[in-house]
Amino acid sequence: MSTKPYLEIRIQKNFAGFQLDVCWNAGNEMVVLFGPSGAGKSMTLQAISGLLKIQQGFIRIGDQVAYDSVSGIDISPQKRETGYLFQNFALFPHMTARKNILYGHHHPGSPEAKKRLIELINLIDLEGLENRYPGELSRGQQQRVALARALMRNPKILLLDEPFASIDLLMRRTLRKELKELQKRITIPAVIVTHDLSEAITMADQLILYNQGKVLQQGSPEWVINHPQNELVAELVGKTSLDNVKNISF
Repeated sequence: MSTKPYLEIRIQKNFAGFQLDVCWNAGNEMVVLFGPSGAGKSMTLQAISGLLKIQQGFIRIGDQVAYDSVSGIDISPQKRETGYLFQNFALFPHMTARKNILYGHHHPGSPEAKKRLIELINLIDLEGLENRYPGELSRGQQQRVALARALMRNPKILLLDEPFASIDLLMRRTLRKELKELQKRITIPAVIVTHDLSEAITMADQLILYNQGKVLQQGSPEWVINHPQNELVAELVGKTSLDNVKNISF
């Protein structure tokens, strides 16, 4: 008996000189979109969240059909149950960490929001940082605040656009591990955009290779690297020879 995937993505969008045309699905897991800059990875996140209007396709997140061009369904970004962590974190510099996190809730002053704030501060290890402003926090701490804000509305999916791009290597390794452990605890899928191969391999349950607006291959990192479907995939995972790629051990 087949199980319906948690995520179902079919997106088509034409731009001047570029076409985004991707189709993939995934379960309740860590999904990494990997490929060169300009391949359409961030556009996919924007389409899932509703920030990018697409021309044709279908997007389902859990039980919610967020977009269906055939049926005319197009749920607004505010009503899509997504949590979005932007590459630059987009924290308000004049707000404390507490207020930045609360801003992610529909009703920041409500008892429910304050209860959720306490839960997230404990979950993401932000104790003692609540009254600091973003300029008083390290990049890793800023990311934790932005992540807590993205989780304030109990989203059904977490979208992360190059979340470690501006963080030093040592902290990056720590945060990768923390994020992977967090995803297991909050039990919602996360879709991460990166063009860093080591990051993709470290984080992914499902690795989806993008190039020029298309999906080249999807599968576990081990399977993709050991079974590239063509030379372009082999090049994207860092090898020029298929034989060399297949000999990689994990």
